Amino acid sequence: MQVCHKGRPVPASARSVVAHNVVIRTRTLLVAGLVCLCSLFLTASAHAGLTTSAEIDGLKAQFIDVNGVRTRYYEMGQGEPMVLVHGGGWSGYDSANIWSKDIARLAKQFQVLAPDKLGSGLTDNPTDDNDFNIQGEVDHIYDFIRVKKLDTVHLVGEGSGGACVLFLALQHPEIVRDLAIIASDTAAPDVGLASKPAWKCKMQADVMAPDTVFDEDYLLAAKYMGSLPKSQQSATKRKAGAGGDLATEKGFDRWKMQWYQRIRNEGVLQMPVLIYWGETDPSTTATEAAALRDLIAAKNQKVRLITVAAGHFPFREKPQQFVDDLSSFIVSWRDSSAPR
Repeated sequence: MQVCHKGRPVPASARSVVAHNVVIRTRTLLVAGLVCLCSLFLTASAHAGLTTSAEIDGLKAQFIDVNGVRTRYYEMGQGEPMVLVHGGGWSGYDSANIWSKDIARLAKQFQVLAPDKLGSGLTDNPTDDNDFNIQGEVDHIYDFIRVKKLDTVHLVGEGSGGACVLFLALQHPEIVRDLAIIASDTAAPDVGLASKPAWKCKMQADVMAPDTVFDEDYLLAAKYMGSLPKSQQSATKRKAGAGGDLATEKGFDRWKMQWYQRIRNEGVLQMPVLIYWGETDPSTTATEAAALRDLIAAKNQKVRLITVAAGHFPFREKPQQFVDDLSSFIVSWRDSSAPR
């Protein structure tokens, strides 16, 4: 086959040189990528004492096998079990590190467990490509709870993790004591929002004091996990269609609407539900929070909406207030049949 450049034949000798150069450039890029990844981890380690488990704020990560998926999680405290589910997903950038300001505070009253979701943080990608979607995430958190033999739990989710815990509670109400959904436009009815910025810009733009809420240690750990081959593989598979129709925006919306109809018409969500929102959240508004409350409250009188003077991450911006509010909500339903 004749090779041409700008319409002119390229001699075989020149083609050989080009091929050689391509090989050299490819090898150079691969080496550069490895050097960059190692450099990133070494920089993070030197700056923050990070380990390959990407722990921050003195937390100690553990790993457990959940149906063949190596899962990273934090665990602290004693008492009634509480499972915290982070937002985002299918990225190393998103992990249980988001709860680092809350775990120790909550652990004074509860046995707190915070896993990295399926394909997120340092938790492995699904063993089956069909699980690259919200149902895969729900199944993974449910299986994590069963593997840990937690019986019934206080279930808390933020962002897209709020949708994960909502659908888990709908599918497995027998294991959920109560439910808390935090700043989750994914769980809430769509009232129309503008497009959102890229990860780092979004994280910093969505809070009132970004340097305090997301310090350099947090960002370095996230960048390290996001640069791992597992995270790159997840992005590639999702782009290629892994997860099927449910992994698409339209497919997810259709699926969510079916659950909305069951909540409205059948009252399938009956445990106490806390909806927790930041008043100045630029990415998911108080209108969405109210819409989610009204949806659930149509058949469930055990719903409370709390808004606080914070952005998209009220549990990190005002961690003690969040812990106090969440604990008070749980106690009110534990001790009384009516909210206080």
